[in-house]
Amino acid sequence: MFKVIGQGIYRLTESPQFGNQDVGITPGGAMDRFSFYTGNIMLKNPEDSKAYEIIYPPVFEAESDGCFVITGSKYSGSFLENDCSKIEIINNRVYQIKVGDTLHFGNKIDGFRSYLCFSSSKISIKNSGKERGKFSNIAHWHSKKGTIRVVKGPEYKFLNEPNNFFKAHWVITKDTSNMGMRLESDSILEVNMGNMISEAVSDGTVQITPKGPIILLRHRQTVGGYPRCFNVIQPDVDLLAQYMPGQILRFEFIEMDEAIRIAKTMNNDLNRLRDRFR
Repeated sequence: MFKVIGQGIYRLTESPQFGNQDVGITPGGAMDRFSFYTGNIMLKNPEDSKAYEIIYPPVFEAESDGCFVITGSKYSGSFLENDCSKIEIINNRVYQIKVGDTLHFGNKIDGFRSYLCFSSSKISIKNSGKERGKFSNIAHWHSKKGTIRVVKGPEYKFLNEPNNFFKAHWVITKDTSNMGMRLESDSILEVNMGNMISEAVSDGTVQITPKGPIILLRHRQTVGGYPRCFNVIQPDVDLLAQYMPGQILRFEFIEMDEAIRIAKTMNNDLNRLRDRFR
């Protein structure tokens, strides 16, 4: 639907593909699944429809008529341009687009990854924003403390002074990618255990290495050889996709029943969207 003009950092992404971890292939997909699904739901797309995951946006030119919505990180000054006018673009709102229109992103003001979801179907939009065009207060599952929430991992019992992990202000280093996020701080984490054979890991696994923690993200490996002392809850793995190198993370320990409650809240948020845009 779009032709890319100029340079940028972006990729076409899709929903995770499960069932191949036994042969070393992780589910992958969009880094921030909640934002990805939100955009496709608002367009009444199949929820596994592809979308652009954008870190540094190019200009997008429409090659066909349709509709689009931008979710995830926020920009100011974004606009849709045609021969006659410029239309301001904001997040979580459905817009119509015609062949030759160009979509320009402004200055990033929040977050790290944006999602440009699109559909060639025509959707009735009420520009007042009170109906299908816009849906506010989407997410109710975020931590009010601004923390990343974790549960105990398999090797938690071998970690000396676990509170050091929660008291520290962890800086995201440049050694960060779609596979994982390395952290550093003045805090010292020691694990008292012998050699560890490689074990299965998951999205959000926090491995404690001699150089500090690594949080595994959506495009991680399937096994790892460092102690898995914590695991970021799955909703907050989506939040991690919106942090960039140089930012600071604080962590909060929760029990498994609270993690399940948060996951249900996220699912309820998506179900409300499905009902609204059905």
